[in-house]
Amino acid sequence: MKSFSLGFFFAVVTLPLGVAAYFRLGLADAQSDVPPPAWESRLMTLAVRHSVSKRGGTLPVASIVDEERIVKGGKLYMLGCAGCHGELGKPLVEDHSLFPRVPQLPHRGTEYTEPQIYWIVKHGIRMTAMSAYGRFYSEEELRSIAAFLRQVNNLPAGTETKILAKSTHAAP
Repeated sequence: MKSFSLGFFFAVVTLPLGVAAYFRLGLADAQSDVPPPAWESRLMTLAVRHSVSKRGGTLPVASIVDEERIVKGGKLYMLGCAGCHGELGKPLVEDHSLFPRVPQLPHRGTEYTEPQIYWIVKHGIRMTAMSAYGRFYSEEELRSIAAFLRQVNNLPAGTETKILAKSTHAAP
């Protein structure tokens, strides 16, 4: 019983006080021009993945994901997302100055599901460069972007060409 009490005391009192002292004494490195420690990267990646999985994983998937929706999402991606996440059809260029690093989606794709991608684009990820875009895009546009990003590494033949093609519609 004594061992249990000591363990409980350590876990509930000593450990939180030690963590608080670590931060209060300024020992946590907060500068953005050096890479974070591996434990911090793993912890934050894990926290984001579980949070997105919990909140975005239960959203319904679009009933029909056709080429038209993927092309629409790809065009929206090229207009609003490619500046940070990489351009379709261009070589990989990474900005190592940002933490966490911005995923270069056309080159690496994503492990997130379509509903999770939708949730991320709509709500953003706090403490990263990923802002919330739900107020700028309609629900249909958000679903189109998610459909495109889910398949960015496996686009149907000819889809990339359609996405990158300039609009031929003349203004009235």
